[in-house]
Amino acid sequence: MFDRKLTREELICAFKNGSKFENLNLSELNLSKANLINIILNGSNLKKTDFTRANLTGAKLNQTDLKEAIFFRTNLSVVDLKKADLRNANLENANLSGAADNSYQSTPRIGGADLSGADLRGSDLSGADLSSADLSGADLSHVDLSSSDLSGANLTDTDLGCNYKIGNN
Repeated sequence: MFDRKLTREELICAFKNGSKFENLNLSELNLSKANLINIILNGSNLKKTDFTRANLTGAKLNQTDLKEAIFFRTNLSVVDLKKADLRNANLENANLSGAADNSYQSTPRIGGADLSGADLRGSDLSGADLSSADLSGADLSHVDLSSSDLSGANLTDTDLGCNYKIGNN
């Protein structure tokens, strides 16, 4: 659709007009506080993009490069992150409840991500690479962590709730 990198204003304006976005380079763009409900950014480069306090409820971010992206206090509820790469992303105090970040054909790659204080309630993280991730203070209530790699992860003050799954159940 576009052959160049979009500005913040162009993206937000185009989204309001109902445009579909895929395979775009939005790296290092400041989208903080943007209302991007149900946006489709599949296959896009969002590396180092700032989504601080943005609303991405219901967004489709399949096969996106989200390495080092900032999702501080971002609403990512019911977001679709199949095959997304979130390595070293900052999801501190983000809401990922109901996020679909796994499927039968993919493994979430979140190794090294800062998920401290993240609300991950109800997320499917089965088979996820969470190695060396900072999950301190995160809410993992009702999260499926079966077959996930938590080696080296910081689980200090992490709320696992009473209905979590860990291991090969």
